[in-house]
Amino acid sequence: MTTIDPVTFEVIRHRLLAITDEQGATLAAISGSTHVVEASDYNVGLYLPDGSVAAMGRTILSHASSMAAITRSVIEDCTEDPGIHPGDMFLVNDPWKGTVHAQDVGLIAPIFFEGELLAWTGAMCHMVDVGGMTPGSFCIDATDSFQEGLQLPPVKLVESGKVRGDVWNVVLAHTRMPSTVNLDLRALVGANNTAIKAMKGLAEKYGAQTVHTVMANLIELSERRLRNRLAKLPDARLHSRAFLDNDGGLGEVYEVDLVLTKRGDTLHFDFSASSPQAKGYINCARSGMMAGIAAALLPTLAFDAPWNEGLFQVVEVECPEGLICNAARPAAVSGGALEAGWMVEMTAVECLSKLAACSEELLPEAQATPAGGPDKFVLTGTGEDGARQTYVIMDCLATGGAAYNHRDGAWTQGQHNIERQRISNVEAVEMDSPLLYLWRGLVPDSGGAGRHRGGMSMGAVYAIHRGRDVTALNSAHGWEAPNSTGIFGGYPGAQNTRTVLHGSDVKARLAAGELPDLETLSGERPVMRGRQGQYGLGEHDILATVPQAGGGWGDPLDRLVTDLQTDLNLGAITADAVARLYGAVLVDGRVAAEETERRRAELRADRLTWPTRRALPAAPDDAVRLHPLGDRLSVLRAGGGHWIGCVCGTILAPANEPWRQYAGRQVSHDVHEVSHATRLSDELELRRYACPSCGMLHATDVVRRGADDLDDLRLLDA
Repeated sequence: MTTIDPVTFEVIRHRLLAITDEQGATLAAISGSTHVVEASDYNVGLYLPDGSVAAMGRTILSHASSMAAITRSVIEDCTEDPGIHPGDMFLVNDPWKGTVHAQDVGLIAPIFFEGELLAWTGAMCHMVDVGGMTPGSFCIDATDSFQEGLQLPPVKLVESGKVRGDVWNVVLAHTRMPSTVNLDLRALVGANNTAIKAMKGLAEKYGAQTVHTVMANLIELSERRLRNRLAKLPDARLHSRAFLDNDGGLGEVYEVDLVLTKRGDTLHFDFSASSPQAKGYINCARSGMMAGIAAALLPTLAFDAPWNEGLFQVVEVECPEGLICNAARPAAVSGGALEAGWMVEMTAVECLSKLAACSEELLPEAQATPAGGPDKFVLTGTGEDGARQTYVIMDCLATGGAAYNHRDGAWTQGQHNIERQRISNVEAVEMDSPLLYLWRGLVPDSGGAGRHRGGMSMGAVYAIHRGRDVTALNSAHGWEAPNSTGIFGGYPGAQNTRTVLHGSDVKARLAAGELPDLETLSGERPVMRGRQGQYGLGEHDILATVPQAGGGWGDPLDRLVTDLQTDLNLGAITADAVARLYGAVLVDGRVAAEETERRRAELRADRLTWPTRRALPAAPDDAVRLHPLGDRLSVLRAGGGHWIGCVCGTILAPANEPWRQYAGRQVSHDVHEVSHATRLSDELELRRYACPSCGMLHATDVVRRGADDLDDLRLLDA
């Protein structure tokens, strides 16, 4: 390979990143889709001739692996027939050919220079509708993929620089929003042309071999950096479960189950214990599973490495086909990106964060579980111009971030897998759709409680305005199952919440000059379900939503009184939550320090009465701390063995046994005891585990009733 001086290497490296930025800017400038211009639900990239990711855009992280998979599908399927030539571009939206679901449409183009294949480039965006049973193509009632709209394996859309009108027309014929999708297709073509021109210019300046060498070396650099980081962490087995409640759909609770094994410089992800694929649309294909792993891994352990194929070289994945997170064709998967695939990300974030929390250096990168999935809101109706349109409202993305050991989660941080996120613009929504905002703002108590709490999510209240034949589609998990779980004792964040009010008096009260409050409006309030599907909304109807928020970190009783008072002053938490979740006492509307200290001492004393399953081991002498297990537990070496110790000095358990067996345990079925939420599936329960010596809370788990205690972190060298 060509020897390259460091300055040239850095110049070309930054130029590659700049090219992906230019691609993204081109795509966003041409597309009129709310998914692109508001949610940043797109990505772009540059790939080696074999499809390996060399540089990627920083928008939707889950597309990091799926774009590479699409490129490899094009290489495999099209090399011989119809052939790959200069000026060609290939369209793909088949979930078994690399996309996460059919709404994610990718366009891949080879880059030839002086007759040789220099690289590939690609662009992808979520399109508002690709057909299927339901506007927006989230086909809640689908039982197989044939009901979910157009799904194209690699097909040549552009041939020798000329668009194939037949293929273009096939795509537009399968969407309810042809004008928007037409712009999206043009945006994908434009983004690829931007990259092709820029890459050719780079090759002309530095030589094709030099450019190729830099791309290959970037991949090697990222792999080496991540392997070095993993080698410094203790070998461990980690376990996480996430639940997909299917209220209003299939009436069951499904599991995504991850056992993550870290040995040396590799990560082995095993999802084999996950639920079998469902009959509904909540499954994801293997591409969705890989997308969830990528979205968790890149910002957690590879935050300072170039994001490319090298980071995936350390990853091994085990998951038999036919499970909910590796569904076999023709399973329904149109919701997979926001359902099973999202739960893959949540379990991976939890395991990787607990692994990072075993290192003093990486502890600040660990976090509680972020928002566990949005409540999709797709609106269809006839507007003032008489045209029937489909609108996707993105307010559900403005979720509170998860807490860290050193700080609270960010307010309205947005979804963990979207690097450069935007949300719906109020004025644009009101201009384009038959909606009128009555309120949009931060929701108190939405972030999970903890020593550090999750950030607040943004809720909204909408009225129907100047629309006819309006129907809404809502679908969410996290309805009766907390998805945004806390860490090291922290409590879960808010679950998805939705309120519909039919036949309200909102118009009359607005006409009278009053801005009505949701709670005081008259009208019928039907019981909402998580997977509500489509329902009608009339001109006097109201819809209110609160999205999930990130979980908390650490025992809520350890939150500083001064921080609680600041929270109250800012409206981040309510007076009820101050007492219910944080054990504080208010006097004249302020947090009283002495009274709070006494009340918290009583609560900790009550925890000491929680039953344990095993007696504490005899405390060995001369314990030496090896490394942290979070920031209130430690791994100790003493008496020739390894132990788990509490910050109070108590030896909880041998390190090769599940420490929860030695802790005090309290079981509850009232989720409101630990959360903003009020609903919990009958299949689930909450378990809290505290040190039997000091009463400090070390874990808050969501488990199936009757299931074994979670053994979430086991050191392999203990």
